Amino acid sequence: MAVRCEDRRFYVTFDDGRVLSAPLTRRLREATPAQRRNCVVTDFGTGLRWEDADEDIGVNYVLGVTEDELEEFAGFTKGMPAR
Repeated sequence: MAVRCEDRRFYVTFDDGRVLSAPLTRRLREATPAQRRNCVVTDFGTGLRWEDADEDIGVNYVLGVTEDELEEFAGFTKGMPAR
């Protein structure tokens, strides 16, 4: 998974080639371009972290699903580790 930020949106390229986007959050709009470039994928591919901008976003935000739905898609069940 790769992430890039532009003026008003950020784009996530998934391993299968799909590219989805979402509006930048307030923190990301206020961040410098260098801060926006420093994004890491976290939580087994379900989270995005911009350390320099102190911002965390769930991939569910980009996919337009709830956090519970994303965890189910990823193979997690409530109270149980991944299968």
